[in-house]
Amino acid sequence: MVFVNCVIEENSHIQSSINTSADINCIIQKYISELGNAYHDENNSIKTLDATYFTIGKVNLHISFNNGKKHKSTPVEFMVLELDWLGPELILKGL
Repeated sequence: MVFVNCVIEENSHIQSSINTSADINCIIQKYISELGNAYHDENNSIKTLDATYFTIGKVNLHISFNNGKKHKSTPVEFMVLELDWLGPELILKGL
């Protein structure tokens, strides 16, 4: 299971994807959100829906932010070693 949480500034464009080679029969690329799954709350803050995916093995995570002025891209590769873990969060560390 992989959890991805992002905090973004107002009116920023975010695109995230998870690529996994864990299971040849699974969908190789899954999009988490691209503001189509986002909404503005009463304070005009952008809120995105949570997404959860189940996988085990090598996972490549790529998150990019683009607001028209600045562009930041964060690629990370990590291993999911167990089907579940005891803590409430999974901390991702690059390989």
